[in-house]
Amino acid sequence: MSETTHSASSKHQHQKQSQSKSQSQSNSKSYGKVWLFFVYYWIIFGIGCYFGQYLPMSWRQPLSFALLVLVLITLFVKRARKYGIVISHIYTIVLGLLSYATFTYYLQSLGAEVFYKNVALAIVAFIVFGLIGYFLINDASGMGRYLFVTLIALIIASIVGIFIHNPILHTVIMVVGLLLFLMYTIYDFNRMKRGSFTPRELGFNLFLNLLHIIKYVLRIADRLRK
Repeated sequence: MSETTHSASSKHQHQKQSQSKSQSQSNSKSYGKVWLFFVYYWIIFGIGCYFGQYLPMSWRQPLSFALLVLVLITLFVKRARKYGIVISHIYTIVLGLLSYATFTYYLQSLGAEVFYKNVALAIVAFIVFGLIGYFLINDASGMGRYLFVTLIALIIASIVGIFIHNPILHTVIMVVGLLLFLMYTIYDFNRMKRGSFTPRELGFNLFLNLLHIIKYVLRIADRLRK
């Protein structure tokens, strides 16, 4: 009787170990896909950025407006999320086209050395906050609603900032924007930890987080320099 019980217990333990090993392998594959998509979107962005040097100045404002409309549609129209793979590609390409002028400006304004140091600082911040989200926070799912509200407020403030050239307002937008995407980095890495993601969507989100962190760090560095 005791031998039968021991055998059943061993079998159950072996099944649990097999399931745990299978789950670990599945998670590793999913993580790998996330980072493949992360790199993939950076390549798409880089291609768009390269062709951005040929983009006529007269096209920049209409494209910026179209990009804003696309973001708002994605945020508020649930049906649009079904076309996430198409929208993410369009968004990344247009963002790349528009970013060429942005990076060129900061490279000239800050100088190559300061420019690349700030890009490196942004990447380090992305990694540090990602590690915090993955290893130090158990469940950050509650952050989502607050981050979303802050994102909407930031978009509205940025639109207002186009028409109101107030240095204090623009400084607040920069600081809040940087903090927001650092918090989104914590949130997304924590989603990875909890398995609450699809690889393409999370890879795209992480790409956006890092890109916005880089841009806000450069904007703040440029503001402090003046």
